[in-house]
Amino acid sequence: MSGPSSATRYTLSLLPDSIRVAVRGWLNCNQVLLRDPEGHVLVDSGYAACADETIGRVRAMLEGEPLARLVNTHCHSDHIGGNAALARAFGCPITIPRDEVPTIDDWSIQERWNAYVDQEAEPFDYEATIAAGQSFRGAGRDWQAHAAPGHDMEGLMFFAPEGGILISGDALWENGLGFVWAHETPNPFVEAALEALATIERLSPRVVIPGHGEPFADVAGALARARSRLAAFADDPRRTARHMMKVMFVFSMLHRGGIAVAGADAYVARVPVYRDLDERFLGEGLDGLGARLIGELVKAGALRVEAGRAVPTMPA
Repeated sequence: MSGPSSATRYTLSLLPDSIRVAVRGWLNCNQVLLRDPEGHVLVDSGYAACADETIGRVRAMLEGEPLARLVNTHCHSDHIGGNAALARAFGCPITIPRDEVPTIDDWSIQERWNAYVDQEAEPFDYEATIAAGQSFRGAGRDWQAHAAPGHDMEGLMFFAPEGGILISGDALWENGLGFVWAHETPNPFVEAALEALATIERLSPRVVIPGHGEPFADVAGALARARSRLAAFADDPRRTARHMMKVMFVFSMLHRGGIAVAGADAYVARVPVYRDLDERFLGEGLDGLGARLIGELVKAGALRVEAGRAVPTMPA
């Protein structure tokens, strides 16, 4: 290898060498390796379609040593999609949030959700669970589990008081957070996300390792930006529904590599989440929705159109 990327150098400037972060694109969550003489622990595994790349990244961070355990912050497809492949590759047991057990024990729940939003994940077996108030050992320190509801109502985040390091999952990113579901006011998902932000503020971490994007130290600024975004959604379910549609569409385009503009309307018509959000909150119908989404996402800089095809501008 020619040396660490700029992202890796930035990560190492904020974190001890015992904590390695593979900063990914937006289809995959970041992978956080907690190197420990008692056994290395990995947090989150990325998207199923990218499992081979994830295995390569994790193998490089392990530097030839075994992986003792994989722990998930929550059970969305971009955080658990690589679980099965990593377990096969490294023989590591998996720990999931305790409140996610029903959706993993009955994999048909995951299948229905993935069909609903046009995503995918591979079934896996877990060995243990973790709940808020419990902890695990990694990188020579204890990681406390804290509830991180909102984006995923059963999700967790992990905080190490020694060093003030927070693995936030999708509860907080440097410039936002994972989407919250549209709901008539008052929106319980917004309120739950605000509770998670209040927990982060109370913990007062020195540095946050988010589920997506670079690790960052300006926690106060990130909290302010996340709260501002939630305030914009709290009283406007229509705005929240439109935001959800755009997030879901970009995610699927990252997976698919793009879509012919002429086929976008047919695509959204066959993926149930778009019809559901429109019927519940917008009432505009699906005619022209795919083209409208592409237009809005091109304007926002998330997609570009080339040779009649809309493709993401961001890495997967």
